[in-house]
Amino acid sequence: MKVSLTEVVSVTLPRSVVKRTHAHLAATGRRGLEGMALWAGVQEGEVFNIREVIIPEQQGVRSDHGLAVMVPGPELHRINLHLYKSKLRLLAQIHSHPTHAFHSEMDDEYAIATALGAFSVVVPDFARDPFSFAGCAIYRLTPRPWWKPGTRPEWKSVDAAATIFNIVEG
Repeated sequence: MKVSLTEVVSVTLPRSVVKRTHAHLAATGRRGLEGMALWAGVQEGEVFNIREVIIPEQQGVRSDHGLAVMVPGPELHRINLHLYKSKLRLLAQIHSHPTHAFHSEMDDEYAIATALGAFSVVVPDFARDPFSFAGCAIYRLTPRPWWKPGTRPEWKSVDAAATIFNIVEG
């Protein structure tokens, strides 16, 4: 029986996953574009162990309405097959914004991580600075109103949500 992501209260996150994610976001940011990465792993009760970062094929979009990052349908299919064959679950989507971190309407509507309890992490300033959860906006998918900062009672702010992520060597 698969346990719901809503049960997750602790996430182990290898430093190598953080470094690879940040390097990708910073590289796309240097081109003036938003970047995206996905964190997948296995859940053991209330603990989720991130096993890998997936850097999807993506296209940065710059228009009069702002910036966005798009992942084509065939790539989403490839990712889903990979997750299934590897027996991994998608826990989080991570993407960068050009300035401050927030969850835009586009982020709400076109999320890739769509299971209740999944996380969306928005990294500010095109990931120019060293990675820190304290500088990110962290949201969790809940029943309406959908993406919500700080969904657990002890979370007093979006920044406090970062305490669920434990960066470990690896």
